[in-house]
Amino acid sequence: MHLWRVLASTRGLVLRQTRYGEGSLILQVYTEQFGSQGYVVSGVRSAKSRLKAAMFQPMTLLELVVYQKEGKDLHRIREARFAHVYARIPFEPARRAVGLFMSEVLLRALREEPPHPELYAFAEQAFLILDRCERGLSAFPAAFLVGISRHLGFDPQGSPGPNTPYFDLRDGNFTAQRPIHGEMLMPDEGAWLLKAAAFNWDEPKPMGLLPAQRQILLDRLLVYVRHHVAGFGTLKSPAVLHDIMARD
Repeated sequence: MHLWRVLASTRGLVLRQTRYGEGSLILQVYTEQFGSQGYVVSGVRSAKSRLKAAMFQPMTLLELVVYQKEGKDLHRIREARFAHVYARIPFEPARRAVGLFMSEVLLRALREEPPHPELYAFAEQAFLILDRCERGLSAFPAAFLVGISRHLGFDPQGSPGPNTPYFDLRDGNFTAQRPIHGEMLMPDEGAWLLKAAAFNWDEPKPMGLLPAQRQILLDRLLVYVRHHVAGFGTLKSPAVLHDIMARD
């Protein structure tokens, strides 16, 4: 059977880097044109190579020329250059922690997703704003999860009120009855979800929640995403994120 191979250009966001052999890397990259893809890059430690390992750190935004081959899990990168050089994320622990959390969410949520240019644009813009924003850093994790849910088609439905005080994390809507399975936002917590959903990415501002409230909301939203994304699992980054964001 004939397998096609195409040379294509795309923007990409590096989600994970793994060393392979003496001088190669295996990357997971969320691309604008092809969705989440695996790539192998050889010779990154050679003095003569145009592609250096430092270019492929997680969260890096790149302009890529890639070889895509039908039926393969790993493709090849021919050319790469920075699409943006971060000014603050690599040097500020809180921003880096938030960025790594966002990267892990994308890595887990997009395993089986087809190309989605609108979602890619949202993710790229979120990282660019994370790098430059002056306020609202503590709101990013919850707002990012709500944004992902919106683009993947399971955004929260309804709103809290006297007749619908509970948010069911399994069904994804506000309900009159307390869910018997117990996975929910309580009546006073539903307003926190609305704050995350209304987050203005153009002008980031704090949500006005206490650290303990932010932690509860983030934990509940991760349960929500796990119910709606097959194989999402338990993330490694929130434990560090909670510790840092508690001081924000």
